Amino acid sequence: MNLIARTPKQAIEQFEPALHEAGLSEDINIEVSTKSPGTLEEQYRQWLNAGRSSPDILTMDVGWSIPFIRRGQLLNLSDALPAEHVQTLENEYNAESIDSSRGRNGNIFGVPLIMDVRGMWYRRDLAREAGYDPDAENWGTEPKSWEEFSQIAADIQEQQGLQYGLTMPFELSQTITCCTFNSIMSQWGGAYFGGREHLFGPVGDRPITIDEEQVLSALRMLRTFMWGHEDQHSLDNDSFVGGIVPSDVLGWRYTKDLDAFLNGNSFAYTVGNPAFAKLASSGDNFGDAVNEKLGLMPKPYGIQQSDSTYEGVGGTMSPLAGYNLSVNPNSNKQDAALEVLQTVMKDDFLVKWFNLSGYLPAKPKLLQSEAVKNHSLFGQYMDTFSVMADNAMPRPVTPIYFQESKVISQEVHNVVSQSKAPKKGMADAKEQLAQIEDSYGQ
Repeated sequence: MNLIARTPKQAIEQFEPALHEAGLSEDINIEVSTKSPGTLEEQYRQWLNAGRSSPDILTMDVGWSIPFIRRGQLLNLSDALPAEHVQTLENEYNAESIDSSRGRNGNIFGVPLIMDVRGMWYRRDLAREAGYDPDAENWGTEPKSWEEFSQIAADIQEQQGLQYGLTMPFELSQTITCCTFNSIMSQWGGAYFGGREHLFGPVGDRPITIDEEQVLSALRMLRTFMWGHEDQHSLDNDSFVGGIVPSDVLGWRYTKDLDAFLNGNSFAYTVGNPAFAKLASSGDNFGDAVNEKLGLMPKPYGIQQSDSTYEGVGGTMSPLAGYNLSVNPNSNKQDAALEVLQTVMKDDFLVKWFNLSGYLPAKPKLLQSEAVKNHSLFGQYMDTFSVMADNAMPRPVTPIYFQESKVISQEVHNVVSQSKAPKKGMADAKEQLAQIEDSYGQ
């Protein structure tokens, strides 16, 4: 049986043994193929459009599963899996991860393998040296406001002589739409299309709210952090400290922003997931001192969720990323594929897979299990990841998501780079999004 995966090589080599250890039939053998994430979606479209029977199991990004479901190209697991397994998916898994593979009628088309939610890494050692006590002050579980965080970051930046207070990926790319700005906008109570209820459509019949004041506040905060209060479109509130984020991040994407943090040039880094903790613990970085140096906090908030216009928006918010396993409806080995998915759902496999790969299981209860919290590297961060898993925000995925993402990322980048004023940039974005929605919705 063939399966496509995007996973570290060492973990891939242990994937099949871990499944057999968890009870997969010994006569089921798995051939795991790897593809670049940048080409995977296009390759799947070609194969499924051609009716290919292989691969049998598809590793689907939470950001583009729904278009395949709309085209009828994935097996309906609500019908194919035993009822008790469907109930487990509905009742025990992270709801946002499940919804990323849900059809219009509520059926499920994917089993979450990897849940990627993110806090904010920070230098715990530098905070202590600057007079803060992250443990006593519950930095790991009690979200800070962006206002307070900016003051802390600026203070430590100055005391420790750091180049930056905070780094983040903000290169002109889909990363802005799905992740960096999606979370910051949500933390301010803003939404692209009127809140959670419209995330996945209906296209052409949902409000476009990217120009609302909450979104503009998030953009003004970013302008403040990058350009300071001299910027005419910065926040009109001096308690948000400017100059903590380098404008260079406008060209950074998961490389230089991370390097600046690992090299000791920044106090904090926005992309806090276990993969980066593993990198930070390497001999080239923090090594054996990683537990002392590396702290994780929930992402800050712009407004409290109770003050938000939209339900479930505001407060600490993480962008949702990750991968779900779906079955090729043309597969000649569907029974074996479904047995693999049922085995993947077992707690003992998910814990084993977490230990092998560092990827978070999409079952919230497992994040607080003894087997996970005792992990020598990741265990200390599980309370924070639990907070973020409870506050995950998916991207607005529909069949026209990639078209709309280009518009959103371009106009947001225009505003943050000072090429356009916030109101102008978001008005232009709304106009373009309305054209796309109207065109597709007709």
